[in-house]
Amino acid sequence: MNSRLRVPALVGVCILVLAAGFVFLRGGSSSSSTSVHTIKPLHPVTKSARLRARKALAPPKIAMTPKRQPPVIDGVPTPLHGQLSRHAVVVLVLAAPQSDVDKLTIAEAKAGAAAAGVGFATVNVAQNAQVAALSALVGSSANPQDRLLDAPAVLVFQRPTTLYVRLNGYSDADTIRQAAVNAEPTPGL
Repeated sequence: MNSRLRVPALVGVCILVLAAGFVFLRGGSSSSSTSVHTIKPLHPVTKSARLRARKALAPPKIAMTPKRQPPVIDGVPTPLHGQLSRHAVVVLVLAAPQSDVDKLTIAEAKAGAAAAGVGFATVNVAQNAQVAALSALVGSSANPQDRLLDAPAVLVFQRPTTLYVRLNGYSDADTIRQAAVNAEPTPGL
């Protein structure tokens, strides 16, 4: 073969091989329409079957209906009563939770009670029954200034239900911690 014809013949053969490869890869059809093949799963699983399988594997749910407690137990607000049954000294905050100053007082009182290792409880001023019971407790106080309740107020109680000290308005954690430590009936034990 002539050297001039070798190059065009080689180019022609390459074009034919490429065209045959494209035809082979497209599935042998030379039409311009394309068909999309979907892959069929071996084990079709419906959405409801998946949900049933998840429920079967999930741990059983125990419906817990919270036991409703009365707002006052034996003339003492329920939050204070519960804490006094576990602690000899309890820091109680009388507050309106929607007030920013009262929120700060609650946070400081909680930190002070935790630092002193005593109980902590709150009474919402909107809970009329609890506020009435608390008023009755502090109304029997020997100090006439402790008989009126204002919010926010931090009250430190000793067991059984003795008001030790009352801090009106905002109080910081250190002050509340010191008041709670001072109220301990047996300090250092």
